[in-house]
Parts: sequence; C-alpha cells; structure tokens
Amino acid sequence: MKLPSLGNLYKNAIIVFKRFPTLFVTVVFATALCCFLLDEPVIGNATKNKLWQLLATCNLLFTLGLSVDLFAESKTYTPTRKWVLRVAAMVLCLLLYTVLDPSEYHTDVVRFGLFAFAFHQLVAFAPFITHNGSNNFWHFNKSIFLRFLTAALYSLTLFVGLAIAIFAVEELFNLDLPSKIYSQLFAVTAIGFNTLFFLAGVPTAFDRETLGAQYPKGLKIFTQYVLIPLMTIYLGILLIYEIKILADWELPKGIVATLIMGYAVFGILSLLLVWPIKSDAGNRWVRLFSQFFYLTLIPLLALLAFAIYKRVANYGFTEERHILLVLGLWLAGISGYSLLFRKDNIKLIPMSLFAVVLLSTFGPQSATNISRQSQQTRLAEMLRVETTEDADQAANIVSYLVNTHGLQSLQDFTETDLGVLDKEITEKHAELSRYSINSLKRDTIFTLLNISPGGAGMGRYLYITRDDHGLIPISGYNYGYRVESYQAASTEVGIGSHRCEIVLDQETREVTIEMDNDSTIVFSLVPLIDEIYQAYKDGRLTKRADGGDQFSYPSDRMRLQKENSQFVVALMLEQLNGNFRTNRSRSDYGFSFSGYLLFKEK
Repeated sequence: MKLPSLGNLYKNAIIVFKRFPTLFVTVVFATALCCFLLDEPVIGNATKNKLWQLLATCNLLFTLGLSVDLFAESKTYTPTRKWVLRVAAMVLCLLLYTVLDPSEYHTDVVRFGLFAFAFHQLVAFAPFITHNGSNNFWHFNKSIFLRFLTAALYSLTLFVGLAIAIFAVEELFNLDLPSKIYSQLFAVTAIGFNTLFFLAGVPTAFDRETLGAQYPKGLKIFTQYVLIPLMTIYLGILLIYEIKILADWELPKGIVATLIMGYAVFGILSLLLVWPIKSDAGNRWVRLFSQFFYLTLIPLLALLAFAIYKRVANYGFTEERHILLVLGLWLAGISGYSLLFRKDNIKLIPMSLFAVVLLSTFGPQSATNISRQSQQTRLAEMLRVETTEDADQAANIVSYLVNTHGLQSLQDFTETDLGVLDKEITEKHAELSRYSINSLKRDTIFTLLNISPGGAGMGRYLYITRDDHGLIPISGYNYGYRVESYQAASTEVGIGSHRCEIVLDQETREVTIEMDNDSTIVFSLVPLIDEIYQAYKDGRLTKRADGGDQFSYPSDRMRLQKENSQFVVALMLEQLNGNFRTNRSRSDYGFSFSGYLLFKEK
C-alpha cells in the first residue's frame, strides 16, 4: 500500500471542494468540533450535550448531502438547482437538530440511528431513482464499498503511524504531552482525512470507465470461499437449533432473533456481492446459494416471528422490538417477492429499507408512538389490578417511560402537571448530569404514583465524603481501627487486652463488633444512606469542587456511636460510595464505604 503524497492530497481536496462544497465544509467543521469536545472544554452539561448532538447531525447532513449531490449529478442539474437541493438538505437536518433531543430522550437516540441508517441507504440508490437496470447500480455501489474499505485502511495506517511518532517524540525528548492528543488525532484521521479521502474516490454513477466493468478477483475469492461457506455453517447451526426447539417444545432464547437477523443481513450482503457472477460457469456454489437463500429464510422467519411474539406478548413493545418486527416483516416481504416473481431487482433492497426505516421515525406507526402506547397500556392495567407480582414490572415500565419518552409520558396517570414539574427539576439541578436528573424525575413519579422503586433496579450512584475529609478526631479514644468494605468480611483484632471480631455485611450494610464476654455492637448504615439520599433529592447536599456526583455531608452525621459495658465505640465514616436507592433484597449493586472504628475504654 502506498500512502498518497501531500501534493495529491491537496489536489484531491480542491476537487472534492468543487464537487461537494457543502460536504467539504461539513467534514472540516465536524472535525474541528470533535477536537474541541475531546479537549474537555469547561462548559455546561446542556451546552456540551447540544454540541455532541450537532456533531451527530453533521453525520446526517453528510449522508443526505451526498445523496442529494449524486442525484443532481445523475440528472445533470444546473448549479442553481443543485444548490436548491443542498439548502433543502441542510434545512431538513437543522429541523431534525431542533426537534430531536437525544440527551433528554432515549427514543430520540433511536430516531437518530434510524435516520442515519436510512440516509446511508439513500446514498446507494440516489443516482438511480429515475434510471432502470441493475448493472450500473451494482458497479457504482461496488466502487463505493471498495472506496470505503480503502479509506478506512489508509486512515488506520495514518493514525497508527502518527500515534507512534508522537509517542516516540515524547519518550526521546522527555515531553509530557496530554493524553487527549491521541483521541484528537484519531478524530482528525477518522473524520477529516478518512471522509475527504473517501469523497475523492466517489465515482460518477454512469461513468463505466470510473466504475470499472470487471468483477474484482479478490472480492470473488472472499465471497465464494469465505463469506458464503461461513453463512452456510451459520445456517446449519440455526436450523439444528430450530429442530431442537421443536423436539423439546421449549421457548427460543432471546438471542435467537439477533442471530437470525445477523444471518439475514450477511446473507443479503453476500447475494449483492456475487450478483454479477452468480450465473457464470464454474460458480456452482455461488449459484446454489443465490437460488436457495430466500428458501432457507422461511423456517428462520417462522422462528423469528415466534420469538418476537413471545417477547411482545409478555413485555409489550419497545423501540428495539418494534424495529425488529419491522425488519422481520421487511425480510418476509423481500423473500416473498423474490420467490414469487423471480425478478432480479437488487435496487429494491435499499429502496424498500429506506422506506420502512423512515416510516419508523415519526407518525402513529412509528417505533416511538407504538412503544409508548404499548407500555402506557401495560402500566394502566397493572395499576388497575394492583397485584404483587406486577410490582417489579410496573417500576420497570415507569423507568422506561421516563428515560425513553420523558416525564410527560406519564401525564395520564396523575393530576400533577408533569410538564411544569419536569421543567422545575431540570432547572433546579442544571449542574447535574442528565442521568442524575432523570434519576430524580423517576423518584418523583414513583412517589406520585405510589409505586415502589425497588423493582426498577435503578439507583443513584453518589460519592459522599465528610466535610473535613482526611482529618480524624481521635481525642478521648484509646484505639483506632480502619475499616473498608473491600476487606475481609470477618476480621479478628485485639483491642487492648480484649479480643473482638469485626464483621462487615455488604448485604445488610451493617458493621458488627462481637466482643468476648460482652454484648455485640451493630452499626447499621441503612438509616444514614436513606438520610443522605433524601438530602440529595431535596438539593441539600454540598457539591464538592471535584464536580460530578461527588458531595460532602456534615461530619457529625457521618459519626455513629454505641457502647457496651467495656467500651464506647464510634464509627467515623470517611466516605460512602454507591447506589443510594436499591432494592435491598438484592446484592448486585456495589456499595462501598471506609472509615475508622474508635474505641474508648470505660
């Protein structure tokens, strides 16, 4: 492999700017923005989230803008008409940036992903919207695919080489460069160099000389002797598993849907890769795979339908399950079309995918709308019946709705104006992370709906230290012993002439001191944990200069004291780190503490 010279890079950059001016500016802007964000600027969380969203929007503008430029080229539009389409693409992306808020709602993260996927499909067929025939379509996408792989390989080589050079300079000249220079270098090569290099090799849709009429020999070897045999093995495993399910009459495992979709995706990719040579002499293996692939999908689609039905019937729709259902229906439609009509229209694959994915973004049939309504219906039924076994699911549904669709999605379940409440919580805790704010919103709605949060498996992970962290007041005490939640669960120590056993119970959050010939002393951390969490919800915790979720708490409240006939014992806690709202019947959430046991003889 020969890396391009600086002269060629400059020449190609000029060509790219003239052919794709809006894309060139978008790439440069996105590279600069990413480097700025990776420099960890001192800005508010809200501003930082919007800048990351702007970076994601640049990706949408790049793919949509490339589709628009390729379409305009295929229609030989005048410069004025090209700019009209470019401005329309920018306006649409600006509208999406304004409407969507992925930092606030998980469903908007899904929407961003769907739009990105749809616009990538649009690139594949945009130059051929008004042109029939599959030959140019295949050669164009082959060139795009190979150019993408080449750009990725060049970019990776450039990044590794420059990263090693920077490391060598650091070591040889004893420099102390910030570690973020490597992440910024990756941004420059992965976003800037990689994308512009890719654009420089994007072919004209109907230029056969640029596209190349010959089928790449390396691609044929890879597809015929690597990809298709692997797909056959994969198919065999899935079919044997399906036979096992029928023989044992058991429900399929959740992962089977992902495996079937994986087989379908790579199978269709294989079909597209071998499309020009599937009927050539000497390619019997390829021809058989092309003829029977959609037939092999029939039993797998039946298994996929059953797996989706069981998940939706038990737990309702979520965005991910809705997308899985839509893709399953799309696969069934493509398979039926190919088997019934026997038409060789490979352009239909990206075009139909583009359509069904866009339909899943907005509207009554969208993943967002159907998922929200499904979970709201389930929650209403659980609150109406109020059975104990539904408590966990009700808490999980509430958490899902708050995280994914916002607090307002639960307005039908309370007379409190959740829009006002949502704004109040957000503004009061603006300095906290989005996760922390959502945690407070969940706690609020749990209280309003009288639902126990224990089943939600959620919590707020906080770092709590004493006001005078690091200073231990030992006046008046004879002995001190450090305790940490990570030490042995049971430790025997000598306190003067007495022997005692110190037991740390992570499950109950208790520190127990068992002394010989005396009563046992038990310090329970649960009341203190609840007290601190209530102070956090009320906004009474003092935020430490370190930022994040680190707070300080009054030293006198972090000091617990008890006594027996021989000693006065104080537990002076230095810090409490962990999930401050967890179902205490479970021990799968980490909680740590450290401090000192101070003993004073009577």
